[in-house]
Amino acid sequence: MEFTKNIVLDILKVYKGTNHLKHTDTRNYRWISLLPGQAEDMQKDLLYVCNLSQAICLNRSVPGTFHYLCICDCFTDEDDAELLTNTVIINEKRSVPWLFNLIQERFLKLTKWQADMQSALLGGCDYQKLIDLSEPILCNFVATLDSSYKLLAYTKNITCSDPVAVSLIEYGYHTAETLEKFRKANRFKVYADQHGIILGKRGEITQYETVNKWCRYGGELLLHTVMMCVQTPLSQGLVDLFEIFMEYVEKCFLSEQCANPSRLYNSLLHDMIYDGLDNPFVINERANASNVPFTGCFDAYRITFINNAGILVGRFVQELISCLPKSKIVAHNYEVTVLNIYSANDIRHQSLRNLHIARTLFDSYGAICGVSEGFFMLPDFFHACEQAARAYTLGIRIREAGNFRNFDRDVWESANCFQKDFENSNIFFYDEICVYFMLHAGQSEPFHSFRNTGHIAALERLQDYDRQNDTRLSEVLYAYLVSERRATAAGKLLHMHRNNVLYHISRIEDLLGIDLNDYWTRMKLSLAYHFFELQEANRRVMIPSGETEPRNASASESSSPDVSLS
Repeated sequence: MEFTKNIVLDILKVYKGTNHLKHTDTRNYRWISLLPGQAEDMQKDLLYVCNLSQAICLNRSVPGTFHYLCICDCFTDEDDAELLTNTVIINEKRSVPWLFNLIQERFLKLTKWQADMQSALLGGCDYQKLIDLSEPILCNFVATLDSSYKLLAYTKNITCSDPVAVSLIEYGYHTAETLEKFRKANRFKVYADQHGIILGKRGEITQYETVNKWCRYGGELLLHTVMMCVQTPLSQGLVDLFEIFMEYVEKCFLSEQCANPSRLYNSLLHDMIYDGLDNPFVINERANASNVPFTGCFDAYRITFINNAGILVGRFVQELISCLPKSKIVAHNYEVTVLNIYSANDIRHQSLRNLHIARTLFDSYGAICGVSEGFFMLPDFFHACEQAARAYTLGIRIREAGNFRNFDRDVWESANCFQKDFENSNIFFYDEICVYFMLHAGQSEPFHSFRNTGHIAALERLQDYDRQNDTRLSEVLYAYLVSERRATAAGKLLHMHRNNVLYHISRIEDLLGIDLNDYWTRMKLSLAYHFFELQEANRRVMIPSGETEPRNASASESSSPDVSLS
């Protein structure tokens, strides 16, 4: 074990003394020692106990090289400041043997503590055992919780009157009232952003100062340990002891993950999504160790939240695992990714069943879910995740644009791309918005593939004609296209006799100079309609506050927003 200078200073803080250790010198100590007979035998990682006069003498010959704990046995003045470098001086009537024994006793106790924790780990201990061993060292209330804020272990012999701790022990988890305190203190964001020790101020959440640290696996926050300073006041030395304790907690945590293959997939999938792992041979090797099939029937969900503030992602993941026990779920910051593994090729049917099960959970957390296409090789997972992300990003935008032309409801609903079972939810499928995404890509710089195209211009002329003559020809054409040129079906959508439909279609062909018997003409006109929907959706992303009336989108508008979908 190595001992920090903060631990040493904590041992001596009850005695009168002065500290001349440099803040910039962050060395740790392997042990303590009395001065050897020869200066050549001294080592930098030892802390030497001696009289002040001896330290001053050594600082003259080897200035600032070693650290000393000194009993004051001589007078010093301002001229001696340089010679006092790297010393801690006890200004009491004490002896060198007393000081040596004081530090050695504490060092021995801390060394035994670490040895006991190491032995406990080798014996397969749990978090409760590590906390039990640490009670006499930390002398404060300590609790360990999982990502859903369920209590796993806590100090049994150190009581804490703080309401948060009392409630935690009583219920076995943090209540909604406590979690609301976390939200107000912005703790969820702090936990997501910071990877080291996190200090909490007195009165911020609890009556005491706190020291917190999370254990991550595959980028996911999975284990939270907190110490409330109920007996021993917060100091840098106490933080250093907590860091040592957390080294063993993290070893126990990693051992727990490795012992459970169902958790090993977190690291693999996280690396594929966020760190660019795409080597199929490496993926196959790690998949075998992670209980994830390399080939099979898959799809991916990408989940985010309407309002990240106060979202308990860990608790959401725990509940989602209950809904989808066969899926592999990874959380990173406020994004949750799901790899679904199916038993047969009817991926869409099985995925819809999953989504019906999880829909209530999604709604309760304000979750937005994108669904990828099915795939059959694990290396395609990254591409599927990209599909799912684009599904919800663009899906929300298209849905909010809605029926902006005020078409007849039946006409609009017949052409609505969204899955009817989920039309009032925040679940979006890539295969329903992929055409819009291609249109989006087509209008990106440097080349706008829809600028100056005949079929865009034709629809604009038709819309202008409708406005000037109070007709609905653009609606008739839309219904005719989505009905695959079946006049009777189009008539039902338009509440019009089929002969009237055919008459209006004939007028449209004459007006625009087109032939709707031509497949390419129909396809280009359909894409033009969808392009206008995309333009309106993009416009609404950038709509000024208070504006409610939609403007006519036009392919000739060079300033149409091109919002990133990533």
